[in-house]
Amino acid sequence: MNQSSSLAIVLAAGKGTRMNQKIPKPLVPISGNPIISWIVKSFADNDIDTAIVINPKDKKSFKSFDKNVKLVFQEKQKGTGHAVLQALELISTYKYIYVFVGDSPFIGADIISDLYKEHTKSNSDVTILTSVFNNKKFPYARIIRNSKKDIIKVVEELSANEKEKQVDELFGSHYLFKSKILIKYLTQLKPNKINGEVYLTDILNEVIADDLNVKSLKITDWRKLVGLNSMEDIEWAESQKIL
Repeated sequence: MNQSSSLAIVLAAGKGTRMNQKIPKPLVPISGNPIISWIVKSFADNDIDTAIVINPKDKKSFKSFDKNVKLVFQEKQKGTGHAVLQALELISTYKYIYVFVGDSPFIGADIISDLYKEHTKSNSDVTILTSVFNNKKFPYARIIRNSKKDIIKVVEELSANEKEKQVDELFGSHYLFKSKILIKYLTQLKPNKINGEVYLTDILNEVIADDLNVKSLKITDWRKLVGLNSMEDIEWAESQKIL
């Protein structure tokens, strides 16, 4: 599916200290290729331009990475919202903007294609990937719905109350925005009161509060949304035989 009017922003500026490797976390191999290369390939298979947000100190490590990928630099790690803000100039030249984390290698081209179809079919302002997880160890945002199954709130685990933490539909930080919506709300984001970081998740709640259209594509296999943060995670991922 040709998506020449779309841009993918892949977030890869985190320090990745739990990997305990000499190379940046996104470049740690899984099944023979860097973690981030799998999601980049999935976007390429959909003819989607891709930009990766990285820490400037990792520039040399990414020098030999895919030449078709643009590099955007986040000088200070101030959260996902701040990371995307570094690509604002690029964002303004596209109609649709994907924002994905770079440590989820199991998201294939088919999921991205399905996300685009859902987004355009429903004329959504924002469409996100969710799944019902059967393992509560994942510290992902919770999806809160009303009796009509509409999304009414997305809450980070850090801010969730005990009832919200019991919700098993989770959101692994994969979005598709209308560009104009992302630009409008991105520039209005405020730092989190607890840790001072700027969360992209907050855009969802602002869009919901303004009664705009937020939809989700619920993935049956929750494993495909899992992010890898340690060598133990990589061992687990390789044991799943998905790639």
